[in-house]
Amino acid sequence: MKTFELKSGTKVMIDETKIVIERTGGKSAVKGLFAGRTMGQMSIKTSALTGLIFFADYLVICASGLPVPNDFKLTSTGEVKQYPNCIVGKEQELEELYQYLNGFIK
Repeated sequence: MKTFELKSGTKVMIDETKIVIERTGGKSAVKGLFAGRTMGQMSIKTSALTGLIFFADYLVICASGLPVPNDFKLTSTGEVKQYPNCIVGKEQELEELYQYLNGFIK
């Protein structure tokens, strides 16, 4: 299992079968509360992965049954960051996570 611990307090754990996004850490939970972001844990089967959207300070994991933005207007960025399958963090942190997850897309 590979674990990515972001400075925002979000933890992403990945193995062959699933991706677990954990937003229970102090900073992540508090930020989520004020920003209206989803908190708690989320699991995604790696076999359900359909794509990744990586832009500056967020990474959206696209998978069967999960919400994806209909369009990417600049005004909708705040909404996108509230999706449970969106990980917000520093660009360098997300770049590494993106590269790793990209290997699971078939």
